Amino acid sequence: MSTLTLAYKVHSYSTGTHGRAICNARTHHFVSDDVGGDAVGAGELFLSGVSACAVNMVERIAKQDQIPLQWMDVSVEAYRDPDKNPGDLTIFDAIRVHFEMWGIQPEQAEGLVETWKRRCPLYGSVATATEDTTVTLQAHAQPRDALSA
Repeated sequence: MSTLTLAYKVHSYSTGTHGRAICNARTHHFVSDDVGGDAVGAGELFLSGVSACAVNMVERIAKQDQIPLQWMDVSVEAYRDPDKNPGDLTIFDAIRVHFEMWGIQPEQAEGLVETWKRRCPLYGSVATATEDTTVTLQAHAQPRDALSA
């Protein structure tokens, strides 16, 4: 077996205020609150990681493959049934990931999204833990600015 290389390292610690943590990633420090707090919560941080992975990875692959992706938006929504007890794996009952891309043919956009679904470990965690996970895509061949003209 080969030696593993550290990919990421983060650290969080309590602040003395119940339901509030300080998080560190490299030299960045930020606050994360429990449900109902003012700061971004852990679930929101995780889901933003999924959407950031989508944007960054898809743009990188498009550039490598010389696919003319001009712009993209990705949203991730998590749903839960407040009357249901949390499951063994997750408190999310449904996840919705929506891609919107401009300056790209629909077939190319579909290929990029499928590659992302196979490669993104955060999406893999979501799809494994939440049975009702849906990814949708809207692709526009024209550039983003052309839509507003």
